[in-house]
Amino acid sequence: MAGQKDSSSGLAPGFLVASPALRDPNFQGSLVLMAEHSPEGAFGLVVNRPSPLSVRDLLMTVSEELGAEAAQSGRDGGQVLFGGPVDPERLWILHRPGTAPDEEEQGALLGPGVALGGSRALLEKLARTADAGPYLLLLGYAGWGPLQVEAEVTQGSWMPLTLDRDLALDLPLEARWEEAIRRLGLEPAGFMSGGGAMA
Repeated sequence: MAGQKDSSSGLAPGFLVASPALRDPNFQGSLVLMAEHSPEGAFGLVVNRPSPLSVRDLLMTVSEELGAEAAQSGRDGGQVLFGGPVDPERLWILHRPGTAPDEEEQGALLGPGVALGGSRALLEKLARTADAGPYLLLLGYAGWGPLQVEAEVTQGSWMPLTLDRDLALDLPLEARWEEAIRRLGLEPAGFMSGGGAMA
């Protein structure tokens, strides 16, 4: 990810909310945080789909010392998220800005209260600091080629939504898609029955 503000426009920063018409198993029922959107393509992260890997297990693979310190600070709970099907071993860190040792390690500021990084220094800082604020660890990402995401939005597969920090970092994972639907002015139950049941 370039992390340059001028590389994003249109759909980023923001969310794409999967419609029930979207049957791709990688994205069905997904809420995608769009980090970049330009004529060259788009980049985003699914922020509501847990992977089988726990944060505790991932931190232990980085170092046993880090895993132990994270457990002591209470920062090792929850699941690593499935960020998307592209480059599934690449780790991304979604967090509140201001928690990294320096601005470069913090990564890119996506919007008020939301930053995206991937450095080991950032991971260690967040895992060890009890008051660093919420963070998500994500493996992989969602990528689109030139004009691909625009076509999918036009076809009704995705609905754009403005970036809200609580949807990215605070709400329980299982509540995020339905809350995003409500913020679009729709009712999840009626919306789902009108467009087909979700898996």
